[in-house]
Amino acid sequence: MEPNARPHVVVSGRLPPPVDGMSRVTALVLDRLRDRMRGRGDVEVADLSPGWNGGGAAYHLRKAGRVFGTVGRLFGGIRRPDRRFYMPVDSGWGALYTAALAGTARMLGYERVLHHHSFATIAKPTWRMRLLTRIAGAGCTHVLLCPAMQMRFQSVYPAARTCMTMSNAIFSVPAAALRPRRDGPLRIGHLSNLCADKGLDTLFALLRALQQDGVDARLVLAGPGLKPRDDAMVAAGLMAFDGAVEYHGPVHGEAKEAFYRDIDVFVFPTRYRNEAQPLVLFEAMAAGVPVLAYERGCIGSDIPADGLVPQDADFVKAALPILAAWADDREALAVASAQTLTRARVAYETSRTGLDLLLDRIAGPHPAAAAAAMRAKRRVAG
Repeated sequence: MEPNARPHVVVSGRLPPPVDGMSRVTALVLDRLRDRMRGRGDVEVADLSPGWNGGGAAYHLRKAGRVFGTVGRLFGGIRRPDRRFYMPVDSGWGALYTAALAGTARMLGYERVLHHHSFATIAKPTWRMRLLTRIAGAGCTHVLLCPAMQMRFQSVYPAARTCMTMSNAIFSVPAAALRPRRDGPLRIGHLSNLCADKGLDTLFALLRALQQDGVDARLVLAGPGLKPRDDAMVAAGLMAFDGAVEYHGPVHGEAKEAFYRDIDVFVFPTRYRNEAQPLVLFEAMAAGVPVLAYERGCIGSDIPADGLVPQDADFVKAALPILAAWADDREALAVASAQTLTRARVAYETSRTGLDLLLDRIAGPHPAAAAAAMRAKRRVAG
């Protein structure tokens, strides 16, 4: 590498639309990376998004075309002495697209950073991910969502020798203060793509158990039904519980903030086997809303231990006494809210540090930090 060479960074991945967790993270990293590189290097963007999620011949034909275009961009930067490559990792068969680009970047001498967002290949190891980690090479940095995910990933894929973590908590800025205490029915909230995999049926069973136990509770649902049968389950719940269920549909912006302000507890009984690090949990915690959730993916290290339900436990039986106690003792609920908000603040600050370290890995140290380090070195030498 030539002294004082200007870094040339190629960012390749799915950018919105559509908006999902992966595209949001990629857009954030790209935005911060452009700020970091301003005046001292350049960032070239290769958007791989066909414009929609899914599969089929049309999807893969367009995706393959964009991958070939990115290969051309990588060759286009071959004369640059300081070459960097950043890419989120596609899941399923899409890992082969990632492998092709990571392998090309390695062959052309790019520093490589791959960002993983799914637990699918950890829950069920695949030959495609083994191939990807080998093709990317020992010098590639793999970014995972939490330390537990990193340890499991490296145990399954030993070719991934260099790893770091960055949490999705970066998207959820914690509230400045706790919400005022509230009396009345205990309002239990759930926001997701509503479906059985996310625990929709479990939520109705939980509400029924609370009613049978004499607990005054309301179930507040938000988000789209994933399939027609899920919409039918929501409609049946609205009818069966006679006013004890509220459904807000998809919520965004102010409507989402109002949803979190309007609930006392966030419940997330997900059974989705590839669950990684749901953004909704950080959103709830940032609003000071205690969370009860199954221990899947990174959830075990993200939320307070009192809110965790082991994967093999009966969620309703585990959550029922906790919710009943909070419904009866609002002081205990307020304490849980304070602990949750504190946890959210720690998670947010940790994620900010993780993002800074990721940017350092992709583009080199921040100019101000590098200058400060150089001054300190000169003082020691002097």
